Amino acid sequence: MKIKLTQLILPSAVVALSVMFLTACGTTSGYKQADKTGAGIAECRDEVVSGKKAIDATMKSLGDVAAAATTNPRKPFEQFTKDVANLDSTAQKIRKRAQSMKEQGQAYFKQWEQQLAQVNNPEIRALAEQRKLKLQEAFDSIRKYTEPLKLQFDPWMSDLKDLQKYLSQDLTIAGVDAAKGLFSKTLGEGQEVQKSMDALVAELNTIAATLTPAKVEKK
Repeated sequence: MKIKLTQLILPSAVVALSVMFLTACGTTSGYKQADKTGAGIAECRDEVVSGKKAIDATMKSLGDVAAAATTNPRKPFEQFTKDVANLDSTAQKIRKRAQSMKEQGQAYFKQWEQQLAQVNNPEIRALAEQRKLKLQEAFDSIRKYTEPLKLQFDPWMSDLKDLQKYLSQDLTIAGVDAAKGLFSKTLGEGQEVQKSMDALVAELNTIAATLTPAKVEKK
């Protein structure tokens, strides 16, 4: 049985073109947009990590207020006030970064859609559409982590601010002692928020690696 040369060449060509599409539609601008999207995800991850550190600092200073209640809680309270403000500011930065990441992702998939419209080979188009759908589902999965985290963080942040206001009016031994239950509750909820942040960071790392073409470092 004779095998035509075209029968050997065409499958190889399809594979080669498919690989090009898997790196963002086979265009230089495509993979650059993928790099940009991946960088945006990495930046959002770094902001979340900074948020975790801000929570650590806030919970530590809150614990210091309780520990110094019978001596002089003024200095720990001042630090707690600063840490609450810093955490609030960091949370705002995370929100802005998350919105930017979302917009970059939308631009990336829109560009991919435009490139798909220019592909004539049905086999390559089908493969590219499958990959696009899979990657878009992966990108959209970030919401499974961000939305529950927001539902956790916002009321917890509100409680922190209320606790700070309460202490600012009653930084006495009796006042701090009366709030011990709130201290424990706030610290416990802060740890749960951090667990959710850890899960989000892990997901962001996975998505960034999935969307971004691999790079071989030069030696």
